[in-house]
Amino acid sequence: MIGRAARALVLTAALLGGASAVMAHWQGEEENPVLVCPDGSPGTGCDQEDIQRAIPLSEDLPADIESRCLFRTAARCYPVAFGRILSVEQGRPLTWQHMVLFPDSGARTEMLVIAEGVTALDMHLLVARQTDGWFAPPRLVENSNELMVLHAEGRRAGSGAGRADVILSRHDQGWTTFSLNELLDQASAMLPAGFSLAGGASVDLSEMFVSVPVRRAGDGGCCPTGGTALIDLAMPEPNIMRVASVTFLETPQVNRRRIPRPEE
Repeated sequence: MIGRAARALVLTAALLGGASAVMAHWQGEEENPVLVCPDGSPGTGCDQEDIQRAIPLSEDLPADIESRCLFRTAARCYPVAFGRILSVEQGRPLTWQHMVLFPDSGARTEMLVIAEGVTALDMHLLVARQTDGWFAPPRLVENSNELMVLHAEGRRAGSGAGRADVILSRHDQGWTTFSLNELLDQASAMLPAGFSLAGGASVDLSEMFVSVPVRRAGDGGCCPTGGTALIDLAMPEPNIMRVASVTFLETPQVNRRRIPRPEE
């Protein structure tokens, strides 16, 4: 049985402008928020299906992908990076584009699109994520005949530095997407009473390891003082990712003294 924090969704197929597409759907906007619509307005007027339709894969990828956004929107859109992952032992090559969007009204938004395939005949949309923070380029962290894991780090805006990571696994049955936020929630619940995970996690899926500062009850949002949680992840099956263990390195509390400046 897969626990709440290890819950994975098998990607579902949809039709996109005549070409088949695969897209992950998580319940709730926090996992996959819509911030900029195809018409250039803020994300309150559209949904994920509208975003998918605005990334037509019925044509071959444009030769000018370095200057043309795959997301067709009336908002100002500027590609900032793109790339291909060709060295895969199973499945088809991956193409990704990282872009910056400026809606008619609203905050600057970053968007990451990842597609699988070579031509319009076999092109599938895997990821179309937006964040008010930032994305890093996707990284292949495991490649074998049985399993491939793809990870693109991401952050939400604000002092809490919430996660917007994209984590996918490809295996014999297809694709599965995982929620880093839910894994962190599970790890946080395993800490002793009075402690919780703070922002600023460091994730290394090549080692299946996460390091996170720990907040002590009463800490401000900026300054966790509880110590560090070392989280080991496990994938007992290619479509399952879960917390295997948490090692808590508690930082002892110390007394604070304010030393006034001596009088001259």
